[in-house]
Amino acid sequence: MKQYDFLVIGSGPAGQKAAIQAAKFGKRTAVIERRAVIGGAALHTGTIPSKTLREAVLYLTGWSQRGLYGNGYRLKPKVTSEDLMQRLHITLKHEIEIMQDQMARNGVEVIQGFATFKDDHRLQVESAVGEISEIQADKILVATGTQPQWPEGIPFDNTTIIDSDGIVNLKALPKTMIIVGAGVIGVEYASIFSIF
Repeated sequence: MKQYDFLVIGSGPAGQKAAIQAAKFGKRTAVIERRAVIGGAALHTGTIPSKTLREAVLYLTGWSQRGLYGNGYRLKPKVTSEDLMQRLHITLKHEIEIMQDQMARNGVEVIQGFATFKDDHRLQVESAVGEISEIQADKILVATGTQPQWPEGIPFDNTTIIDSDGIVNLKALPKTMIIVGAGVIGVEYASIFSIF
C-alpha cells in the first residue's frame, strides 16, 4: 500500500493549489482525479470553457472590431459549433499541459481513478479499467468541486434541455435559447449566445 503525507481527491483549482503547496513544504503528495486528465470542472466545463467560448464568439463574429470597422464587419459569414469547439479544445489542451507540468515540477503524483474512503486515513482507488488499489495518507483533502443540480420533473436530455456543463458539448448552435437562472453562469452564456 502506497503511503503519502497528503492526498487530495480532485484536481480542480483548490486541489491543485493545496497539493502543490504541500509538496513545496516537503510533503509526499498525490492528487486523485477520476477523469482521464486533470483540471476539474474549472477546466472542463466551467470557467475556462466559458471564457474561451466568449472570446471565440467575439473574435469570430467580428463583434470586438465593429467599433473600428462598422456593424457589418464579420470574420466569418457563419460561425459554427465546430469553429467554437476547435478553439475551445486548443485552449483546453494548452491548459492541461500547463497543469501537468506544474504538478510534475513540484513532485505531485497524479493518480487517475475514483476514490472512496476505507477509513480516516485509507482510500480505495478504482482505475478506469477496474483495477483497485489502496493508498494511505496522514491527511486527506476532499476537493471534488461542484456540478449543476437537475431539479426533479425537468427532462434533461443534453440535446434540447441541457445544463451549463452541457454547453461545451453542443453539436450545433441553437437558433433560439431560453436560459433559466440569472446568476453569473446564466448571464455569461446569455451574453455569449446573444451575439449570434
